[in-house]
Amino acid sequence: MKLALDAMGGDHAPAEIVRGAVAYARTAPEDVVLVVGIADKVQPLLVGAPPNVILVPCTQVIEMGEHPAKALKEKRDSSIVKCVGMCTAGKADAFIGAGNTGACVGGSLFLMGHLPGVLKAGIATPLPMRGGECTVIDAGANIVPKPQHMLQYALMGAIYAKVRGVAEPRVGILNIGEEDDKGTELVQQTRDLIKKTDLRYVGFLEPTAIAEGAADVIVADGFAGNILLKAFEGMGELLLQHYEKSGLTGELFEKTSKRAREFADFESYGGAPLLGTKGVTMIAHGRSSATAISNALRRGSACAREKVVEKIAAEILKYPMSA
Repeated sequence: MKLALDAMGGDHAPAEIVRGAVAYARTAPEDVVLVVGIADKVQPLLVGAPPNVILVPCTQVIEMGEHPAKALKEKRDSSIVKCVGMCTAGKADAFIGAGNTGACVGGSLFLMGHLPGVLKAGIATPLPMRGGECTVIDAGANIVPKPQHMLQYALMGAIYAKVRGVAEPRVGILNIGEEDDKGTELVQQTRDLIKKTDLRYVGFLEPTAIAEGAADVIVADGFAGNILLKAFEGMGELLLQHYEKSGLTGELFEKTSKRAREFADFESYGGAPLLGTKGVTMIAHGRSSATAISNALRRGSACAREKVVEKIAAEILKYPMSA
């Protein structure tokens, strides 16, 4: 696989981004990491990199605080636009970016476009749960969805879960209660639509049920999904800090601490795919370290290799709908 990586995006770019690229490339010699960035800033960081890490120079950077649409229009030679353009032209199989999320999403939508039949793309974010990992979709791409959008999130999320190895994904809807009469008109109508499909629907779910492992796919509007994600991240970091400052020592503590961090730390999950476009886009956290970038590259490669886009394209047309 050829993976286009935005070296200029994220709080710790380009140093941590390039470190993550090099680390991943050494473990996956069959893949090529196309590091897109300002040449004089990135080239010195590639000294000693393996041959499957290749610099692709650009001249512009979309900063974190810039307006996505305006920046995408004015900065045609930015690292984000160049990464997405390479995917659109067939020169890369996946785009991975930790920079301006709006620009990463917008660039993917404008240049790649939606898959036929897909109304709105959604970010499918991994979240730790008892027994493993679940997927929350949408986690920020569409904050005011319609029920039809939410139904498609359920379908796309289930396909992604199957690619991750879940044979029969359980699909639930994020809500303030489990009772059938709870929630907004949006979640009520979404429930009715999902019940008409062959998805394994398990009902409305509160955040506590999600943590307990009640579903493999959690359907949410982008506003609530993003808040859920950040609340989980914040609480996870707080608990890890408390645990590591407890004063406990010894081999058992070290092993337990390592396992806890691998489970709760967002960096172990790397990135979240933007589902519904004609290409693979992985959205990494703005605070991503080299470890997170390496894991995001691994997920991006897996999505391309397992043909997630093609599988969504085939499944989504089984349920035609209008906007």
